[in-house]
Amino acid sequence: MITVRALGSIGKTLGQDSFIFNDDSMMLIILLRKIFNNEGKNGDFSDILSELIIAINGVAVSTKINEFILKSGDKVTLIPISHGG
Repeated sequence: MITVRALGSIGKTLGQDSFIFNDDSMMLIILLRKIFNNEGKNGDFSDILSELIIAINGVAVSTKINEFILKSGDKVTLIPISHGG
């Protein structure tokens, strides 16, 4: 199981602040497409990605998002770039 928390304005935009995927593994980009309803589209994700910080198990991921593979037990946090401190 992979869990996702969408903080602040991201959760509000998506209409929910948490997601659960019952997969043993999944590419991060596929997970993002599922969350942002972009499955099957080859559109550029840079506009969405430029507005958020992605943390995996509490560590920010900034490179190779297209190659990152999540595994069961991972916790993904989507943090808006503009957030309170």
